[in-house]
Amino acid sequence: MAELTTNDEQTPPKVTVLLDLASLEIVKTRKGEFQLLNSDDHRSILSKHGRDPKECRPDIAHQELMALFDSPLNKAGQLQVYLRTRQNVLIQFHPSVRIPRTYKRFAGLMVQLLHKLKVRAADGRETLLKVVKNPIGRHLPAGCVMYGFSVKGDRYTPQAFAAQMP
Repeated sequence: MAELTTNDEQTPPKVTVLLDLASLEIVKTRKGEFQLLNSDDHRSILSKHGRDPKECRPDIAHQELMALFDSPLNKAGQLQVYLRTRQNVLIQFHPSVRIPRTYKRFAGLMVQLLHKLKVRAADGRETLLKVVKNPIGRHLPAGCVMYGFSVKGDRYTPQAFAAQMP
């Protein structure tokens, strides 16, 4: 889901992106440590609980977040990102956050976030990631235009979609 908001005539519209149904779930291993549940490392846990391995892919959220935060839109300061997990946990990302490049570090960061509910910068001034209250609508400006993207929706070319935007 993406939405466009305008603050005033001089400020370009800001785009807010919600990555919905992300597969970020913590599991406690036999060694007693907490890890991000994924289909590669936790096949036995998934089969034991009758879960589909296709639904436990936190690496997809990792790739999407890297693409968003590396985008020119984010570099220009015009992007706000939220992520909602399958367990309905809503996460807000600060625009200056740097997503870890390796999946292992990303998984460690997400485990820390889901346990402590926020992650601060190394200097402790800014909160880079935090769990916020649902619904997403309370974090969006009133009257904003929203677009949803789905594999089940109508297919548009990027040019045709952009031409329909206000």
